[in-house]
Amino acid sequence: MSDIFHEVDEDVRRDKAANLWKRYQTPVIVGAFLVVVATGAYSFYESNRIKAAEGANVRFGAAAALATQGKSAEALAGFESVIKDAPKGYATLARLRAAEEMAQSDKTKAVAAFDAIAADKGVDKLTQQVAKLRAGLVLLELGERQKMADHFGELVTADGPLRYTAQELLGLDALQDSDLDEADRAFKVILNDQEAPHAMRQRASAYKALLDAARGPVPPAAAPAAPVPGGAK
Repeated sequence: MSDIFHEVDEDVRRDKAANLWKRYQTPVIVGAFLVVVATGAYSFYESNRIKAAEGANVRFGAAAALATQGKSAEALAGFESVIKDAPKGYATLARLRAAEEMAQSDKTKAVAAFDAIAADKGVDKLTQQVAKLRAGLVLLELGERQKMADHFGELVTADGPLRYTAQELLGLDALQDSDLDEADRAFKVILNDQEAPHAMRQRASAYKALLDAARGPVPPAAAPAAPVPGGAK
């Protein structure tokens, strides 16, 4: 009897399994198909991403080599090619290098290119600040001191690693222009900031010494007038 009940139990389980399969076979098959498709799509995406990055790296390196050889026009064309279709990271680097090449022949155009990178919200903050710093330096080469100061002023007030460099450059520019009061103010900002890099504070101290030397000895304070005997008449 136990064998009979066992066979009946087996038949019942088989029937339940068959019914469950009939009921859920479509979603199970579809789910398995989607997993296979998703896995294949991800593998295809990763393969293409790696190939694109490798291709961009080769093209970027070739353009950089042309720049090193002094072939500015060819290098610029190479960087612009990378900008068009390379992955975002390489495209951003190529934009920076392209702007550097523009600075060799057209500084105004280079400033516009650096400013465009600095204003691009899709670019990381550090790269934005690097672009703003380079734009300021090119403006300094153009003699646009106020525009340069505006660019560096934005960096000085920003919470970023380049604020000290911008402050130092503002001080050096003021010292070069014999604006001793402004130079003194700029270098004191660095000297009084305990978070400023040690090497930069040392340079600021040296600049301050040059500044004091340029100013010459401080005249002695005038002695107070002697009181008039018997008081004022």
